[in-house]
This record gives sequence, structure tokens and C-alpha cells, in this order.
Amino acid sequence: MGMRAVVLHGHGSVDMLRYQDFPEPVCDRGEVLVRVHACSVNRLDLWVRRGLPGREVVFPHILGCDISGYLASDSPDTGMVKGSRVVIYPAIHCGVCRFCRMGKENRCSSVSIIGGFSRWHGGYAEYVRVPARNIVPIPPQSNLSMDDAASINVAYLTVYSMLMQAGGIMQDVHGSIESDYSPSLLVYGAGSGIGVASIQLAKAMGYRVMATVGDGSKVERSYSLGCDLVIDRSKQDIVREVMNFTGDEGADLVIDHVGTWDTSIKCLRRSGVVAVCGATASEHASAEIRPFYNRLAYMFGAYLGSKRELEGMIRFMDEHGIRPVIDSVFALEDAMLAHARMEMNQHFGKILLRVADSHSL
Repeated sequence: MGMRAVVLHGHGSVDMLRYQDFPEPVCDRGEVLVRVHACSVNRLDLWVRRGLPGREVVFPHILGCDISGYLASDSPDTGMVKGSRVVIYPAIHCGVCRFCRMGKENRCSSVSIIGGFSRWHGGYAEYVRVPARNIVPIPPQSNLSMDDAASINVAYLTVYSMLMQAGGIMQDVHGSIESDYSPSLLVYGAGSGIGVASIQLAKAMGYRVMATVGDGSKVERSYSLGCDLVIDRSKQDIVREVMNFTGDEGADLVIDHVGTWDTSIKCLRRSGVVAVCGATASEHASAEIRPFYNRLAYMFGAYLGSKRELEGMIRFMDEHGIRPVIDSVFALEDAMLAHARMEMNQHFGKILLRVADSHSL
């Protein structure tokens, strides 16, 4: 049996992505086969395609970790039937270590990401094979569409996990927060997957949200999404604008997926938190140390979230009527165009590859 897939044969430009026939996955015990509905494009896909020092991929390789689909057959391992709507928790984990047993799979020492720097092929294909424990059912009553469901498993999950962890730190530091106090958050790149998810989720949690944009064309859309302050970094000084907005106190939380640690620390209030989840600007960051400890600041790294957090986030999004912002939808065979759009930073929200039209249930 064969399928159609976008296959990566080596590191390089978008020309390395080839739409072709590929063997259909064959499942081992404890694995399930999923018919892919859609798969989002993430920065990780670009990093894997280009290659990173010290990270290896076995070629040919299929990208894609943000996947929604349908079970291709009944699954005794999950108790679900053929055709069930599912999302795929993207972190491959051992399932037996103390972190996995605690429900903190993203902390597993052997963790890797489906379709990433991993031996597991991803969702740029009609079918994907995954461990049964990575299957998360979409509740029948959920308002999430299948396109929505392909948009939440990386950016939204990472942001949700960071907000949960930062909230715990703030509670430990400040104790009970007055009911009329709204913590403030700064996130870079309002139109990015992390940026949009941060605005939507944080606003639902009661934050005052500040976000940066790279040019004026995204300012109004950022405000319409719920931002309290939008900073055009091409014209405005980020630190000055944050301090003006917060009355010179600074942000309670900065979500940094860019790698601008120096700016993030200078934007913090005393005992504020920097959550780091990416390095889109550079693999190396520098920061002035004195402001960090003078502010009694906290910093932690984020790598996705747990499967339990993904399930909780789906409920949270339904409860608050949050729908992912989808920038554009491409056919699977147009993956090169989708990658080019992300590389040019033209998007506002998630970029999807829709696969469902190429097969029927």
C-alpha cells in the first residue's frame, strides 16, 4: 500500500520538499494509524529542513508535528473506533520513567517530537503512525473544527503550559493576588503562532497583554485580537513602551520565543518571570546579568506541555470560546509555498497543510 506525502530528502531550501508516493506506515503493537486531516507548519519544520548543528535526521523524512485526523481502524489500545476525531500529542516519550508516570511526558529524558529531529515520520502525509498513548480524542461536544485541531498541539499547548507554570510561580512569590489586579504579559511577534496563542489564552486568563509587531500592517489586527498595547518595534523602543504602559513597574511575564533575553529582562517588573520557548532570531542570546538578579527575576524554559495539559487546554478553549487564528490553508502538495510564507513572516496565525481532500473516510 502507498500514500502521497511531502518527503524531505536532505537539508536545504524549500526545494528539498518533494511531493511523491511513499509507503503507507505499518503499525507495531501499541501503535495506531491515523488518516491525516491537516497538519500545521511550525518553525520546527523549517529548522529540521534547514538542519541544526548536532541534530540528526534519517532521510527520507516526513515533517509535521501539529496533526489532526481520524483513526484509520478500531483501536483496542485507546478504546476508540474507526473514524474517531483525534489530535496527536506530538511528544514521543518512553511511558515508564518517573516523569511519564507523573503525567509530565514533555520532561522525559528520551523525548522527541513527531516529524522533528526524530525517527518518527510526521503529518505531511495522508497517514501517520504514532504510539497509541499519543492519541487525544476530540470531545464530541467540542467546538474545535478539524482545521482548528491541527493548530493547537504545539504553539497553543506550549503557551498554555507556560501560563500554568508562570501562574504557579507568581502565586508562590506574591501569595493571593487581589481580585482586581490584572497581571501584565509581553509577547514578541503578535502574528506568530506563539504570539496569537499568547494573546488569546492570556486574555482569557485575565492578563493585560502587550505584543510587538515587525511592521505597522499587523497593528490593527493585533488590537482586534485583544491586545491592550501593540508595539511596532520598527519605530518604537520596546522597553520604554512597556514601562510607560505599566507605570514603570514592568511586565509580570514575558514570553520569549525569539531569543532577545536582554530586552525581556529589562521589561520585567520585580520578581517577574521570563518564559523561553524558542530561538527564532538566534541560537545564542546575551543578557546583562545585574538587572536579572536585581529584579529577583525568574526564568524557565518550555518544551511543549504535557498530554494532560493538552486535554485541559481543549476544555479551556471550549469554555472560553477560543478558536485558533488560521492565516492560510495550503494543499499538501503546496508545502513549499507554505514554508516560503512562514520564512517571509507574512503570516498572522497558523499556516495549515490540509490533507483530507486527498482521501475519503
